[in-house]
Amino acid sequence: MKKIILILLVFLGYTSLFCNDNTVCKKCHPLIYKEYYNSIHRKSSLANDKIYKAVFEKEHAKKQKCNSCHAPSAKNPQEEKEAPISCIYCHTIKNIVKDDTANKNILTGKKKDFFSAQKDKKNESKVKYETTTSFFGLIKRSKNSPYHQIEYNNENYYNGNVCMGCHSHVNNAHNFDIIMLDAYIDQKDKNTCISCHMPQVTGSKTTLSDSKTHAYHGIAGLHRFTETLGKYIDFQVQKHEKGFQVTLKNLTNHALFGQAYREGILNVTVIRGKEKLVQKPYIFTRIFGKGNEESMPFEATNILKDTLIYAKKNILYTTKLQKGDKVVLTLGFRLISKKAAKELDLQNDKKLTKIKVLKTETFSF
Repeated sequence: MKKIILILLVFLGYTSLFCNDNTVCKKCHPLIYKEYYNSIHRKSSLANDKIYKAVFEKEHAKKQKCNSCHAPSAKNPQEEKEAPISCIYCHTIKNIVKDDTANKNILTGKKKDFFSAQKDKKNESKVKYETTTSFFGLIKRSKNSPYHQIEYNNENYYNGNVCMGCHSHVNNAHNFDIIMLDAYIDQKDKNTCISCHMPQVTGSKTTLSDSKTHAYHGIAGLHRFTETLGKYIDFQVQKHEKGFQVTLKNLTNHALFGQAYREGILNVTVIRGKEKLVQKPYIFTRIFGKGNEESMPFEATNILKDTLIYAKKNILYTTKLQKGDKVVLTLGFRLISKKAAKELDLQNDKKLTKIKVLKTETFSF
């Protein structure tokens, strides 16, 4: 009997060792958990992100320094794989401390006191679990969570600045910023990190009560839910005597395709009857340098080339448009350029260099 108890205790200890905070959240938020599990937040660690791992190994980086954003919740290898950035971590960020080298997330340290955003409850603090009954106790309704308290009055969760602890800037040893987002959101801005990357989608946010929508926790971006981001890019085509001009307006709060090794591609085709006049693809990229030579991000001291889309980008084409022509614009991207993939020995993983489409639009003349 003692042996059975001992084995049981060992088993329970083993399972608790590899348990993570998110398994508790999953019980009441199954839909959100499913989205999170397939998100880049769940795949941000060395155990899951091939590009990050390749750069990390090339750089010989200190794991703890990178883990502060890539795996802040990981206490063991299993958590690094299953919950590198846990639900509790993101929902207990109280504030962001700005720093020239890299911003820092300030946590409450309370595992059952969370921050969240809901406009009709924005002035409420410490919202607790409560139940109500009606029809002589036959119908019972629950409000809020029996597991944790919720604070709805943290402005960072409404303006998107809760993301800026990790998604703003990171300076390398040469004090050179290799992230370059700096997407601080002002109250006047129409779009925020939250509205773009965590849009409201169909489905209840919890099993305890019904809600028509919830914030998408799969993190819409270049890894998932990509098609939703096309609406934040505006295309225009203007005819000229010597050709035509394509204008791309960036409606977001940061440059597009600015991450290290990323590459945006604009493909333009003029359709003239049965003929297709394919224009030279335009590449959006930022190439790091050390002096006059290309370099890895951690060695960079300057930028050699920058063709990213900031507020607006005008691109000229010399093909003269005729009446009846159609101009087809397709904006896509690669998670990593073919050149970078080769440098990082990732050229055999075609998914990383495959072009994914953000937006396609046709203009008639």
